[in-house]
Amino acid sequence: MVLMKTAQILGEMQQALREAEGLFHSGDYTGSAECYTKAIELSSSLPNDTTFDRSRFEASCQAGLSAVFGRLDRPFESFAAANKALLFYEANGERYPADIGRWLMAIVNQGTSLAAFHCFDDAQAAFMRAKELFISKGLNTPQNSAWLAMVEGNLATLAAHLAKVSE
Repeated sequence: MVLMKTAQILGEMQQALREAEGLFHSGDYTGSAECYTKAIELSSSLPNDTTFDRSRFEASCQAGLSAVFGRLDRPFESFAAANKALLFYEANGERYPADIGRWLMAIVNQGTSLAAFHCFDDAQAAFMRAKELFISKGLNTPQNSAWLAMVEGNLATLAAHLAKVSE
């Protein structure tokens, strides 16, 4: 009976994650946040002895939440979610190359939140870290040019702002 319940929870978690991502891409950020939150809550409800990479799953959800909250102009929540994801990715990201996009997303959203908090030097450092990770992983390809351009655009905006402030 417990095994059946665990399998059901795992299936519902995956479904909530898929729905969250679909809603995000369709622009329903509130619905996406609800689904990411549901996925995390379901993950937390799994029995402790469940053989499942809960930390990786929840980091993935937190990275998505950081993007959602950024789009909803909720920088505190975006920052918190990004940092929760980064706790996992900074320690384990190298072991999961398939998750590099989520790792980058969390760094970029952390930087965006820091800029919203007027912590411009820290925001710049976060964007530089994202750019360095992007390049070190060989992701600076034509297919990823929009991502890299966004990071470089954020860096240029911050550099211009910092130059103006120091005048």
